[in-house]
Amino acid sequence: MGERRRARERAVQILYAIDRTGQSLTDALLAYVELQRDRQRPSLHHFTVELLERTLEHVAEIDRVLADVIAHWQPQRVALVDRQILRLAACELTHFPDVPPKVTLNEYIEIAKVFGGQEAAAFVNGVLDKVAHLASGELEAGSQKLEVRGQRSEVRS
Repeated sequence: MGERRRARERAVQILYAIDRTGQSLTDALLAYVELQRDRQRPSLHHFTVELLERTLEHVAEIDRVLADVIAHWQPQRVALVDRQILRLAACELTHFPDVPPKVTLNEYIEIAKVFGGQEAAAFVNGVLDKVAHLASGELEAGSQKLEVRGQRSEVRS
């Protein structure tokens, strides 16, 4: 498993903890590093921190996009871990232009298998496929403007 995959998995775990506990990013990162130190595991990869910072910075925008893409689902009905996977992946698709969308989709589908099994992976795959098409301008949704990979795209509802 590559460093970026581990970084993404750590980001899922930390974002999950933030959502469950209400901790700040700093407190959650410190708690995670302390836990890993106890287990004698390597420290955080800079990509983990960057991914978490950008996701939390744009979480309202990301949640609007996800809510529109999965309009038939209430956000609270989506499993908490799946929600974090979707948030991180959507952030990566829209705010990390250096990462090819296909890589992002494949990575998070595999991560969904680890944390939630085949059903979760299938759900994540379907949602992220729509988000990727939206990010590339192939889909329309919502009524706000969506910042996508350094350019603004009109998003309608």
